[in-house]
Amino acid sequence: MRLESHLLDEAKASILAVDDTPAILQLLELALGIDYEIVPAESGQAALDAFRQRQFDLVMLDLMMPDMDGFETLKRLKELPSFEGTPVIFLTAMDDLTNECSALELGADDYITKPFKPNLVRLRIANILHRVRLQRLLSLALAGADQGLWSWNLDGGVRIASAWSQPLTVDGQVKALEFKDWREVCHPDDVPAVSEASRDYLSGLKPAFEIDVRLRRLGGTWTWFNIHGKFSGAEMIIGTYRNVEARKQAELKLRESEERLRHVMDATGEGIWDWAVQEPIVRHNAAWCRLFGLGEETANHPVAEVLAMINPDDRPEVERLLHECLVNDQPFFAEYRVRHVDGWDVWVQARGKVVERAADGSPLRMVGALQDISEKKRIEEEYRRLALFDTLTGLPNRRLLIDRLTQAIEQNRRNATLGALMFIDMDRFKTLNDTLGHDYGDMLLIEVARRLSGAVRKMDTAARLGGDEFVIMLPQLSADAVIAMKDAMTVANKVLRNLGVRYQLGSHGHDSTPSIGLSLFSGAHGETVDGILRRADAAMYEAKRTGRNRVCVDQAFAPANA
Repeated sequence: MRLESHLLDEAKASILAVDDTPAILQLLELALGIDYEIVPAESGQAALDAFRQRQFDLVMLDLMMPDMDGFETLKRLKELPSFEGTPVIFLTAMDDLTNECSALELGADDYITKPFKPNLVRLRIANILHRVRLQRLLSLALAGADQGLWSWNLDGGVRIASAWSQPLTVDGQVKALEFKDWREVCHPDDVPAVSEASRDYLSGLKPAFEIDVRLRRLGGTWTWFNIHGKFSGAEMIIGTYRNVEARKQAELKLRESEERLRHVMDATGEGIWDWAVQEPIVRHNAAWCRLFGLGEETANHPVAEVLAMINPDDRPEVERLLHECLVNDQPFFAEYRVRHVDGWDVWVQARGKVVERAADGSPLRMVGALQDISEKKRIEEEYRRLALFDTLTGLPNRRLLIDRLTQAIEQNRRNATLGALMFIDMDRFKTLNDTLGHDYGDMLLIEVARRLSGAVRKMDTAARLGGDEFVIMLPQLSADAVIAMKDAMTVANKVLRNLGVRYQLGSHGHDSTPSIGLSLFSGAHGETVDGILRRADAAMYEAKRTGRNRVCVDQAFAPANA
C-alpha cells in the first residue's frame, strides 16, 4: 500500500499563525519556533492567500480580527481544496462558552484562551498534530496507526475494532474486545466525566465525544487514554483511543512546577503584579498583598491607590520609569519605598516589562514582580553611616568632611565666593581623661558635638576628626572677604560661647573651653583640602599658644580690615 510522502516527512510541522496582534505572533514564534515552522499572517485574507500558495499542518486562528473574524476565515478556508483535513486551534482572549461551542461546531480542534501558557499550547499542538496524522494513517492502513479504533452502538455496547498493542480489560486479567460502555473499563473516579462527555455529545452541546480518562489495561494498571469519536450513522459512534500518559504526566509536572514556583514566590516574599494597561485595576498575588499588610482575599487594586502607596519622594521617579517602559519599551527596574498599612515604609525592588502591545504599538499588558529589600537597605545605610560618620558623636567623620570640603572648593571656584573653616580643639581634654576616665571624656565629646550642631546652619558641616578635634565648615559666604570674615567670626564667637558653658557629665560638673583656628578659602590659586586644613590647624595652635579659649584667624587669608 502506498502512503503519501508528506505523512512520513521528518521535517518540522508547519503552523500558520493568524492573529492581528504582532506581539502574539512574535510570542508564538518564540514559544514554538524551535519545534515547528511558524508562518505568520496578520489577517484572515492573508491566511487565505497563504493557503493558496502551500499547505500547512495546523492553523492557529485568532477569533477577533478586523474585516474578517476567525469564524468567517475558517469557513472560507474550508472551501479551499488544499485545506481539507487541516486541524485548527482557535486562540482568543474571549473566554466565552458560546464562542467556544461555535468554534468546535465549525470544525475547530481546540479552543485556547489568552493569556495562554506556552508549555500547554505546545502540548496541545503536539496532541492535535499527532491525532490528525494518526487519523490520516488510519484511513490508509489501520495496522500502521498508533491508535485503537472502536465503535459504539448505543443500544449494544463498545466494540474494539482494531487489535492494538495496548489492550484493555474489565477485570485486569482478560482482554476485553467488547464491553457495555466506556465506564466499565475506566477508573471509578472518571466515571462521572465519561457520563458527562457522553451526555454533552449526544445532546449536541459538544461536536464530538472526546475525553481523557484512565483505562484499565491487562495486568490491572491504569493508564491515561484519550477517547475520541463521532456519529457515523444512526445510533453508531466510531472513533479512536490512544495512550496519552506521557502528556498527562507532562501536564502534571507542569502543574507541580507552577505550584512549586508559587510556593517559592510566597516563601521569598516575591510579589507578582499583572496590569492590563487600559484598565484602572492591577492584579496582585497573595505575597504582594502580605508584603504591605493587605488582605489576601483582595488581589485587585486600583492603579491610583497603588501609586498613592509609594513614598511621595520616590513617586516621580517611579512614574518616570513606568512611562519609559510603557512608551519606549525600556525594562522597568526601580527601588523605592511603599507605605505599609500599619504606617511604616517598606523598601522594595521592582522589575517588569510590557508583554503585549496593540497593532499601533500602544501597551496592552504589563507584568512584573517586586521583593522586600528593607533589610538590604538597612545594611547599606549602616555601612554608609560607619564609613562616613563618627560612631561616638554621630557627626560626619574626616572622610565625609573632605568630600564636602572638596565640593565647597569647586563651588566657590565656579561662583567666585568664599567659604570658611574652623579647626576646634578642646582645652585640657587629656586632663579630663586622666582624672575621671575615658567614659567622662566620651560624655564631653558627645555634648560638644550636640552644641556644635546647634550652632551652624543646615548647609554647614560640623565634623569630628578624632580625639577632641572638631571642624566646622561654612561653604557659602560672601564674595567680599571683609563680609565673609565678619560672618565667619560671628559663628566662631557663638561656638566659643556655647562650648565654654559648664558641662554636666553625669553627676560631675566640668568646665572646658575651646581653642579655635579660623581660615577663609576661595578655591582659587590652587587651594587644596590639605592646605586649608593646615592653615586652620596652625591658627588653632596659635590660639592655644596665646592663652586658649579664643579664636585666632589665619593671617595668610585674613582681610586687612578684619
